[in-house]
Amino acid sequence: MSIHTNWISPPVSTGGLDHLGTQAPCLLIYAQLLPGITNVTNRARYYSFYPWLVWSFDQRYAKDEAKFVEFFRRADCLFTLAAERHSRQTDHDSERHGIAMVGREKLLKALDALSLGKTLRLSTFATREETSSFRYFKSKLGGLSQYYAGTLVELKLLDATAKPWMRYTTEYGLPLAENLDHGCPSDRFWEIVENDEVELADLDELERFCSCNLRHSVDENATLTAIYFDRAHAFEEEGVQRKKTLGLILNLAAALPDGHDLDESLFRACTYSGSLPGQVTWPIPQTLELTKKSWGVYQRNDMLSVAFQAILGISLKAISPQDAVNKVAYPSIEQFARAFSNDRTVTDLTDRFAVDTFAQLVDGLADSAPDISHWEDTGHEVQMAGQMMQAWSRDAGTGNVLELACRLIALLAFRDDLDYPAYGGIAMSSEALANYPINLVSFRTRVLSWRAMKLADFVSDIVAWCLNTHLRVALRKLNQTGRSTFHLRPAERGIEVVGDVPPPAHTTPRFEQAVQILRDIGALTRDGGSSIRKTRLSELGSVLMEEASA
Repeated sequence: MSIHTNWISPPVSTGGLDHLGTQAPCLLIYAQLLPGITNVTNRARYYSFYPWLVWSFDQRYAKDEAKFVEFFRRADCLFTLAAERHSRQTDHDSERHGIAMVGREKLLKALDALSLGKTLRLSTFATREETSSFRYFKSKLGGLSQYYAGTLVELKLLDATAKPWMRYTTEYGLPLAENLDHGCPSDRFWEIVENDEVELADLDELERFCSCNLRHSVDENATLTAIYFDRAHAFEEEGVQRKKTLGLILNLAAALPDGHDLDESLFRACTYSGSLPGQVTWPIPQTLELTKKSWGVYQRNDMLSVAFQAILGISLKAISPQDAVNKVAYPSIEQFARAFSNDRTVTDLTDRFAVDTFAQLVDGLADSAPDISHWEDTGHEVQMAGQMMQAWSRDAGTGNVLELACRLIALLAFRDDLDYPAYGGIAMSSEALANYPINLVSFRTRVLSWRAMKLADFVSDIVAWCLNTHLRVALRKLNQTGRSTFHLRPAERGIEVVGDVPPPAHTTPRFEQAVQILRDIGALTRDGGSSIRKTRLSELGSVLMEEASA
């Protein structure tokens, strides 16, 4: 009889993410503002390809789960190969063709070899063998199960309850599958999947499957566009929010002056400040104003998050890099925080700020801080967050990073409009924030207590808040997953650092994926005629922008 004693086994240690829980509110915000598009759903045509793949298999083969999985994985590879081959045969523009296609990194090498006259068998890359260096994807159903399944179920394109594998829905998935089928050589696609061996000429025959041709597949593109912009009002509040965010992105693309292209950093800055580059007011319809302000709340929370992550990192570095002779043991977090606040690093910081209290630091910004619309100014919090991240990455010294983090926190406190809810425009309950102690609501409360503190006491309090919050968050993760994400732990000789010090990191708000999807459906185009490529609205994009603004 085999006896397992997992209950006494040490937990598996992992690097983990979001060590303070400060990123979680950001994720909750963008999940509300851009539902149906995630950070891994990069291409629009997968929304129709995967329902088509299930439906098309059903039209041709008996229900055999092993065969379905094998052919599905081959088809997933073939779809990516066809797109990349089309790119090489036309304009070599990966944005239009092969970018973010499932398994692309592995399959690029396969296409290179095929171009040199070697053979390519889909099964080599579709294999599920753990030891294979050629395997394109570990997940059983490749990009569907890893990336797109949840979203396609959410949008009612697939039914996850169907057995033995996912099924397309009759109302939404089936029309999309039939749309793609009418515009692409489906029989030839499956013939190549069955034959397994692929030649360049085979891929050339499948060019209609490339994502760049979605906009020419009129019915398919119209169906996808209707889903993204909820033209049939089928997705209730989620559909409205998605449409408004996509409309806001289109509006920004239309409003940007020459010399600036649409990217995530501009979207963050413009939604937070309400201004375009050059301190020009961003004129948006009143119907999109709340959406813009809500994205501004996201950016505010994200800047707060990176500032506190930097404080955590600084604290862990201060505890860990000690030689055996000079090593100091700190019995508790609070004792370390007090010792750190009396260190030369903090006293020098106080001298540079030339103020005694946190209140004086914040209040002094009334005279020195740039207007919120002047986000290109080096003293603006948008720029300061970037400076702090750069200072960390180039290891510019604890003092420099700490100064930038404290200035950023003071600026966020200075900008806080106490007459506007901390998460105004966002459905964010106290229950949703219960597991994330550092958030915009608790920050507002904490600032009130900091105002009465000397700067050294403020630093001590914020360090203790960070370290205690990390222990709380890591303990909750251990309880829920059985995995250890601790970077700090109490030990016999005092608190000690575990593993590497995590760097501060931004959250990613699904912006790039949304822009790529808008390009795929033809709402945005890229002008390559100048040194700076300019993203522009197409005729369809203008129509959709007006619809979203109505």
